[in-house]
Amino acid sequence: MIGVLALVVVLTMAGPAPAQIVSSADEEAAREVLQHLMRTDPEFAEVQFRLVKSQAALSVRIERLVATGVLCKLLSEDDARLIVANGRQDMNAGRVLLLEEQKDAFEIYWEGLRDGAQAASDHAPPEPAECEAFSRPGGTLVKLLTWTDRPQFLDSGVRASPRTLP
Repeated sequence: MIGVLALVVVLTMAGPAPAQIVSSADEEAAREVLQHLMRTDPEFAEVQFRLVKSQAALSVRIERLVATGVLCKLLSEDDARLIVANGRQDMNAGRVLLLEEQKDAFEIYWEGLRDGAQAASDHAPPEPAECEAFSRPGGTLVKLLTWTDRPQFLDSGVRASPRTLP
């Protein structure tokens, strides 16, 4: 039951919705150009749709890994929320550009991804060995923590790249 609760907490941690993303005039102008390209070039629109779908898959992967970090008591609630929000940020920015018919298809895809991840996840708390492997230097935990946008270091003392793919 603890696993289910942790997963529910993680999956309900929402980043900014597309309508809440604040942008400058330059970003608005760039968005208008991209939306024009989306409407006039079907190939560009398809590439953008595939990009947003891949960002959604990464976001769901991050959510599942954050749930593991929370269950292992390796991530604070604040870090978990921040990582999930940052994991959704690129997806939400790209989602705004989608054509109306793509938005509907994307919402179905996004819901299916999350439902599938929920169904496939192990709701039992991880074993101590799993938590140890998760927190190994340079491993999954460090990669996840790069999504807080704070510097993280690998076991060799080398700084990890920002938002490293876990």
